[in-house]
Amino acid sequence: MAIFVTGSTGFVGRNLLEYLVQTQPRQRIVCLVRDLNKATAQWPNPPANIHWLVGDLSHPESYREVLQAAELVFHVAALVGLRDGDAFFTQNTEATRQLVDTLTPSSRLRRLVFVSSISATDRDPASPAIDCMTETFPPQPQTDYGRSKLQAEQLIRASGLPYTIMVPAYIYGPHLRADSSTERLINDLKAGKRYTRFPFPGAVSAIHVDDLSEALWLAATHPNTLNERFLISHPQPVFIVDAFATLADCLGLQHTFTPLPGSSLERYRRQKSVPAANPILRRILWEHYFACSPVKWYQATGHQPKIAFPEGVRKTLASLSKRADWFWPG
Repeated sequence: MAIFVTGSTGFVGRNLLEYLVQTQPRQRIVCLVRDLNKATAQWPNPPANIHWLVGDLSHPESYREVLQAAELVFHVAALVGLRDGDAFFTQNTEATRQLVDTLTPSSRLRRLVFVSSISATDRDPASPAIDCMTETFPPQPQTDYGRSKLQAEQLIRASGLPYTIMVPAYIYGPHLRADSSTERLINDLKAGKRYTRFPFPGAVSAIHVDDLSEALWLAATHPNTLNERFLISHPQPVFIVDAFATLADCLGLQHTFTPLPGSSLERYRRQKSVPAANPILRRILWEHYFACSPVKWYQATGHQPKIAFPEGVRKTLASLSKRADWFWPG
């Protein structure tokens, strides 16, 4: 079987590639990479079944023949962030269009697995985030990032190609991006930022990247996932206060919450000095904005992510501690 992977040097793609190497050692895996030095730095001694293909999604002439020979395609590459800008549409929407157009003549493709984002669904800015999101929620992305991922989903669904669209909740685990929200939160905890001690009522759904990698392989091979879209997360959402407490405990920090009545928290929410100035980040702290239900996924496949948040945090910190710029508090 020929497997084609985009974004294999990024956070999710690198972990997916590690999973494929471990579980599919006999399969040929072709990874489209823009920076060969980055790929070889991550894999100085790659297994024989990994093949680097230097190219850019926006220039299909560099990868057309190899892509059209693939049976499984994992499209993971993306520009990520809760922000706006034309670059999201160039790197997410238009790059996906090029991939789809190049795949259309293929007679070998068994499945295109697209890693979308929960930001492609989002919520009505005028309504409180109370219920968990499901696949039936009308998409209302609030950022150009989310809109670009939704447009990429729509291109794939209209293409006539065999696909599975995976919509992960908040992803964490080894090989996090240096500017990830997890690392920013960790740094704020280490710095003793005041807001990390407030008992925010918000909750998010999360999934450890190891669980996501396993789910992506199942999405590519399970008959019940064909031409479907799934929200994927650990079944138990993580409350913000528990996330602060768990991270602090794993870091060995003394951490106590400052008791605040709801009225005080609401006044604090309206202050411009709140670190989460982005309205979406504020809603994450105060609401169940990124909470979602993975029931459809479980009913289709019987698969349920297994790594609970405390264990996942320990795995994440163990990976971060290997970086040269990492330091423990104190």
